[in-house]
Amino acid sequence: MKRLKNPKIQFFSILLLFFVINVLQSRFTNLFEDEAYYYVWSKNLAFGYFDHPPMVALWAFIGQLLADGELGLRLLSTISFCLMIWIIWTMVDYKEKWRFVLLFFLVVISLTLWQVFGFIITPDTPLLLFTSLFLLSYKRFLDKESTLNIVLLGFSMAAMLYSKYHGILVIVFVVVSHLKLLKNPRFWMAGLLGLVLFIPHLNWQYQNGFPSFEYHLKERGKKPYSILNNLTHLVNMIAVVGLTFPVVYKAFFKQKTTGVFAKSLKFIIYGFFIFFFISSFKSEPQAQWVILILIPLALIIFPYFIEHPKARKWLVILGSIQLGLLLIIRIFLAFPSLSPIELEPHVSQQWIPDLKTNTEGRPVVFVNSYRNASLYNFYTGIKTHSYSILKGRKSQYNLLDFEANMQGEDIYSANSYVKNQPKLAKRYSSFIYGKLIPDYQTFEKVICRIETEALTFHPGTNQFEFRFINTYDKNITFDQVRFVGVFQGYKNRIIAKVPLQVVHPESLMAKKEKVMRAVFEAPEIPQNEAITFRVALEFYNLLEGFQGNKVAVTKTNK
Repeated sequence: MKRLKNPKIQFFSILLLFFVINVLQSRFTNLFEDEAYYYVWSKNLAFGYFDHPPMVALWAFIGQLLADGELGLRLLSTISFCLMIWIIWTMVDYKEKWRFVLLFFLVVISLTLWQVFGFIITPDTPLLLFTSLFLLSYKRFLDKESTLNIVLLGFSMAAMLYSKYHGILVIVFVVVSHLKLLKNPRFWMAGLLGLVLFIPHLNWQYQNGFPSFEYHLKERGKKPYSILNNLTHLVNMIAVVGLTFPVVYKAFFKQKTTGVFAKSLKFIIYGFFIFFFISSFKSEPQAQWVILILIPLALIIFPYFIEHPKARKWLVILGSIQLGLLLIIRIFLAFPSLSPIELEPHVSQQWIPDLKTNTEGRPVVFVNSYRNASLYNFYTGIKTHSYSILKGRKSQYNLLDFEANMQGEDIYSANSYVKNQPKLAKRYSSFIYGKLIPDYQTFEKVICRIETEALTFHPGTNQFEFRFINTYDKNITFDQVRFVGVFQGYKNRIIAKVPLQVVHPESLMAKKEKVMRAVFEAPEIPQNEAITFRVALEFYNLLEGFQGNKVAVTKTNK
């Protein structure tokens, strides 16, 4: 027992306890939907992915070398969380900090959202680790501009960006907090090293047509202003902390800080608050977007609670309540039979067995559901593909050879849109519909390019031309495809669809293209918003895909 009074043994014992709890949680909790998506990434390692940079896929890949199932997929998350806590402790500048090990871990527990990232696998997991490493490297760089600190600083910059693009905000806010860095050649050396390390990802983006930037900056679109989004951001700033937010934010505002490094910590917190408050005017904010503030927040408030016993008392009360609630939620996540409500990890065991039975164990093409396709593949090992449609969005399934692996197979479709098909399974309160498709043949990745910037339509019969490009290394036929003209409005909302009469060849040679003429009857479309038009293909009545480019539409009465 005497040894447990040793502060260092206390620290690492508690850290080990965190690790064991998170390992058990990882082992006994079914996957969240996004985790299964990253599992699919990990089976196809690359320098980039449609939605995010590649670090999360590497994390999942390494973990699965060490363990199987959910634990393997999440193992590096549990390790990363513990390393992050140790790095934060290393950065604490307080002469008698070893006397307050228990208080430090109470602070950790009191910042609720990163408890989730202690076991699940998401891009935020490595981002938290490498942000803490970046701040440690920056702190040491301020003390001594050694070669080692320059290398660590450059490496951690790149590692943050390889984890999630949000990492650039941390770098920017640190620089803004200390503009003299822009005159420091050694800081530029670190930045150049980070850029060189990040070039493989930029090259991947270039080689694939910058899919991540196209999606995040264009395809997601902007939402109309709503004060609810502003309020949601404010709620998120509370939610990342949890029940302890009154005493935590009071400590943040009350704690006096001095020095360049402490200033950078405050700039990160204020910077994230202001940046995502501004972005909430055009998008719906999410709590995990501001999770990085928890690292500088912990560093700032820990000394305050050491020096203010009254505030510490309230932290103990609220933190204990929060710990109790977190443990209850974790038990519910791991053991569905004990949970009074159905949580996301429980749902997969509701629909996957039924779908497997009703599809006879055949490969499944999910319509607009990369999450379901990933979950089903993880838990059954059966081949899947996510067929992207205009009602949804593109995903990693559009970039790799998932479609090619299905060609010529007898597959089942699975969707929630075409409801005149048999019910295959129930998910939440809705059904998954589908049908058997023998000898599945599609070519989702062809291009139907309208080569004018805008099209003018009039009532009655219209015609236009577009260039059909076969991007495949094989000949294609048009047996199971329909050409559709799609009118879209604000945020890609589908306003109208019209069948296109297109004269096309029986087949088109590999890598060949052809100008085609389309004829259609103009539908009624509203005049009070910007309208776009595109050509789309529909295979097996599975709805329209992303083959065509969008062009502006004007309508005349002539």
